[in-house]
Amino acid sequence: MLIGTGVIWGTIGIATKYLFRESDLDAVSVSWLRAAIAGLICIALGWRALGGRLFAITKRDFAIMALLGVILIVYQFFYAAALERIGISATTLISLCGAPVLVVIASNVFLHVRLSRRGGMALVGSLIGTVMLVGWQSGGTGETRDTVIGVALSVASAAGVATHVFVSRLIAGRHHFTRPLAIGFPAGALFFAPVAFGHGVSLDLSGTAWALILYLAIGPSTIAYLMYQRGLQDVTATDASIVTLLEPLVTAILAAFLFDERLGLLGWLGALLLVGSIAVLTLSPNSDDSRYAAPLLATGEPIS
Repeated sequence: MLIGTGVIWGTIGIATKYLFRESDLDAVSVSWLRAAIAGLICIALGWRALGGRLFAITKRDFAIMALLGVILIVYQFFYAAALERIGISATTLISLCGAPVLVVIASNVFLHVRLSRRGGMALVGSLIGTVMLVGWQSGGTGETRDTVIGVALSVASAAGVATHVFVSRLIAGRHHFTRPLAIGFPAGALFFAPVAFGHGVSLDLSGTAWALILYLAIGPSTIAYLMYQRGLQDVTATDASIVTLLEPLVTAILAAFLFDERLGLLGWLGALLLVGSIAVLTLSPNSDDSRYAAPLLATGEPIS
């Protein structure tokens, strides 16, 4: 599930690049439209799976899921805003590589979940591989002020990703995997609506632009996040954050074929290291991690 999530997320940059070519939408408008449409779809899926029990949860968990939705759309916005200032290389390195490290720290501090030897090898290998993979790309503007702001936005995005992974993992064992998204996406869309409309979001789009918006809402948002939530029920937060580093690999490969952006030797070596690290994490026996993952599921409340 998580490998599939990383692969689907890897198409976001490609679809968004085409969308910017086909419309006048900015990053704020695209993020909001994705969340709004995905929210409606997730409510429908959640209602089909759970019926009237969809919202039959404690106020505390409802608030957590709503907050997760807000965090999700905000860190997506931070990521897009950072891209405009420091380029895709630096933004990807800080945001996507920083998140697993923050998850490891949070898991150790708050849950006393020790990183296994195999997990540590996968973490180091995947981070180095991602650095090599995105290092072939050009940077941003180079202006000091833009660089400082861009780095700050990237760090904020990494913190948002890590928080979303960590908190989602905590509640994953207590609820059906459709519920957090049926609550989270609409909450995020409502929270971000004033910002989107303040930017003058327009619904007067071409057929191609609408097709791309629908793809982003259905694929990377609805389907990928449903797979993500389901995968979190059986995998630790640290492992989940490492596996989803497949996203920049898929993006780079698609960009090479669609936009003639060649990886080069360093990029391909990084890709191999990244894939190999994730293979070590996912294909090796996980008995050394089972005793750490189990306590996270022992919530005393059945999945409903």
